[in-house]
Amino acid sequence: MTMRKVRAGAGLATLSLLFFVVTAGTFTSLGVVLPDMVKALHWDWTQAGLGYTILGVACGLASYVPALAIRRAGVRATLLVGAAIMAAGFASLAMARGTQLYFLGSALTGGGFALVAVIPGTFVLQRLFTHSSTAFGVYFTAGALGGVAGPFLYAGARAIGADWRLYWWMLSGVILAVGALAALASPGGEDAQPVAQDPAMPHPVRDFTVRQALATPAFWIITAAYTAYLLCETSVNGLSVPHLIDRGVAPAVAGATLALQALTNAVARAGAGWLGEQINPRRLVAGALLAVVVGIGALAVGQGYAAMGVYVVGVGVGYGVSYLATTVLLLNTFGRTRNLELFSIMCLVSTLAAAGPWIGGYVKDRFGGFEAAFWLFAAFALAALIAVVLMRPPREPLRPA
Repeated sequence: MTMRKVRAGAGLATLSLLFFVVTAGTFTSLGVVLPDMVKALHWDWTQAGLGYTILGVACGLASYVPALAIRRAGVRATLLVGAAIMAAGFASLAMARGTQLYFLGSALTGGGFALVAVIPGTFVLQRLFTHSSTAFGVYFTAGALGGVAGPFLYAGARAIGADWRLYWWMLSGVILAVGALAALASPGGEDAQPVAQDPAMPHPVRDFTVRQALATPAFWIITAAYTAYLLCETSVNGLSVPHLIDRGVAPAVAGATLALQALTNAVARAGAGWLGEQINPRRLVAGALLAVVVGIGALAVGQGYAAMGVYVVGVGVGYGVSYLATTVLLLNTFGRTRNLELFSIMCLVSTLAAAGPWIGGYVKDRFGGFEAAFWLFAAFALAALIAVVLMRPPREPLRPA
């Protein structure tokens, strides 16, 4: 085994571990820790929900920062700074007595997430691996498993006598250690040429500049697809349980379907890595969006185990495959040289997906249920699906990036 393969394997392992930890420690952990924080600090749920919103918005708005940081300071420094910011966020949550530190902690963990997770991770992996789709599959699967593990990690901490404050302190220390490991395993010399083009590409791609890519309909179609599945998944995480309860489903069963959907998502991401080497990623994106549309429609109906089964499989598989397929499609369409900036811009635009739970809440207050909101989200995903099917490859630039 060559040193390059050893370095690539170490980078994939540590970055995947980092993605697992930050996913487990942010969105899913906060969701299960919040009830204890609300009870201990006597907050109302408007205050509690606002912190969760701040977490998501901060993560999205900070999406372009990793591109600037990596180009100027390198991946290693970006990962270390991001881990330190996230550790400070967890520490703020641990010390919270009122909402000020809670909101600050949410903002810091969201910003730190952007600096250590998807954007730097995919940047490093597409430079280490020729078969980047397979590597992305492993990496995204680790992140999805972190989402599944978050509630169990908190339950385990409580089982050994730790309260929510100690839990946040533990995560603060863990993220510093894992972030340092990932930084050490990531390659220096970020300006070196990346590895050869992925054989999964149907033909050699001339690299686009950022301006050239932004001028093409293809970039915005891919971004719309990325935003569509994030909109559906964010809304499912925030609204599916109360929606199913409103439809007469037992609370335990409603919660179990969300956990099962997350597990299906993780399994789908693992399979998508292999599929990305076999199937054109545009077809994968289209198929995944179709699955999301069917799954969200079944959730809107929300009655009977058959409908819930279709929802679990449709959203779980569709989200898991889309997450990887849109990433690979962007890379294969516009090349590697400016993929860092283009992926960051795509993530920044997709912050619009954070509006999903708010839209659902408005529809609930106005019409008495969430069903119309889910049909609206399904319609957006269907529009993105049609655009992907009709998308044509952009005309190659006259000059290289």
